[in-house]
Amino acid sequence: MLQLNPVRLTALTLVLIGAAALTSCGGSTAPTPAASAQVPQATVPAATPKAQDVGSQTMSAEEAQVLLEVNAARAVARKCGTVDYAATTPVTWNGYLAAAARAHAEDMAAHNFFAHVSPNGDTMVKRAEAAGYSAWRELGENIAAGYTVDNVVQGWIDSPGHCENLMNPKFKEMGASYVYRTGSTYGTYWAQEFGTR
Repeated sequence: MLQLNPVRLTALTLVLIGAAALTSCGGSTAPTPAASAQVPQATVPAATPKAQDVGSQTMSAEEAQVLLEVNAARAVARKCGTVDYAATTPVTWNGYLAAAARAHAEDMAAHNFFAHVSPNGDTMVKRAEAAGYSAWRELGENIAAGYTVDNVVQGWIDSPGHCENLMNPKFKEMGASYVYRTGSTYGTYWAQEFGTR
């Protein structure tokens, strides 16, 4: 079974949205949770923020391809489920979000699970902050399993909740990761982290 799973937190509360889990035949769907995180407006500074450190800009070939395809997708207006999205600005690579994505993809592969919350209780927020992504205002996460670099972004586009994360104009930065592990349930594990500071 090929699976995708998005997550976003809004107003620091988990909001459940239906997203499709795709099978290899593409015929069956099952609901999966999606959520987003947002810091309440009252805590966002009114002054223009200074340039922030974006961490390491080193990317694997797979990560670079995902960034390229995500920005190509964001450049085109599209419908994500029932929600229309205008074309939007590209996201930039953030090394801290990439570190969080790498840690999560590796954890899923090493411990043979597929979820936004790890068996030890780590969440998207905890991973992003532990990787150094601080003072964030928005966070989002897409995960996938069983996909190749050639079809993972299209899989996210084809799934409404993932597509909404990918097209969300509030997201300005992204990090992503890919892990292949023989003997694991899905073989390939992907994590894609979006954020805005």
